[in-house]
Amino acid sequence: MDDAASPRRVLVLGGTRWLGRAVAEAHLARGADVTCLARGGSGAVAPGARLVTGDRDRDDAYAALEGEWDELVDVTRLPAHASGALDALADRARHWTFVSSVSAQRLEGAPVGADEDDELVPEDPTGEEYGGAKAWIERVARERLGERLAIVRPGLIGGPGDESDRFGHWVARLALAGDGPVLVPAREQPTQTIDVRDLVDFLVERAPHRQDVVNAVGPDGTLHALIALAREVAGHTGELVAATDEELEAAGVGVWMGPRALPLVLPAALASHAQRSSARYRAGGGAHRPLRATLEAVLADERARGLDRASANRLSRADELAVIDSLASRA
Repeated sequence: MDDAASPRRVLVLGGTRWLGRAVAEAHLARGADVTCLARGGSGAVAPGARLVTGDRDRDDAYAALEGEWDELVDVTRLPAHASGALDALADRARHWTFVSSVSAQRLEGAPVGADEDDELVPEDPTGEEYGGAKAWIERVARERLGERLAIVRPGLIGGPGDESDRFGHWVARLALAGDGPVLVPAREQPTQTIDVRDLVDFLVERAPHRQDVVNAVGPDGTLHALIALAREVAGHTGELVAATDEELEAAGVGVWMGPRALPLVLPAALASHAQRSSARYRAGGGAHRPLRATLEAVLADERARGLDRASANRLSRADELAVIDSLASRA
């Protein structure tokens, strides 16, 4: 490895899209020598990072990488990509951070406040099941790396730059609606979102010094409280039209994510999935910035990208208004 006087050598597997790119930027800001391995077709690496082109679907994906690394960060959800990286690079990394997900833990039946030791979902080495794939990667990486591995399991991630269109839906829709009506779920439910900037700080400053598993989840909250604060931030003055689970289902409105979904809405049976303990994350130096600050940054980002843009993961404004009209006609 490089001597102590040299910049830390960091390898990010990916690094051209939201979270991976933000991790690379943060390491660069702290003086690291950063390399990103990516195909290079989904975006540019952060200014100052070195791009090494490699397709992780190929056996020679890592052939162009030279030397050893003080820190390696992998965010993959594909077991084949993870195992290929471990085969090629496990002996060349002083420390490895794998960004897993709380979806690697059971979705139903978890107690409120479940921590890192709650049971995992069945492993899926094929990669077809997101949580199962992450669980498989966790085990294989732990077997290969031992105490050189930190596993960080984020919950829902929000913040500027989020391409999933989940967390940003509410503040964007309320801003778009102005004095018009907005469809909301009648049932109260828990929700947890970690700001991507807080997660990145933990991944860059804390994770490289850990050898355990940390659930990096957001603070406890409720969806109605989030919507109320988002309404303030967006300046919405219109009506909130509350629909029951049965009414939403009858109108063909889905939950969590999808082209006709109300993002962040969870089935009642999965409520505890958004009530996981952040105690280990906070004890390890993880931060939770105020929700208002996250919403303000997200609204600025949503405005820049277009409040009424087409999305694969949120109910369109036109469909929302049609659902609201249908609810009024049945009243």
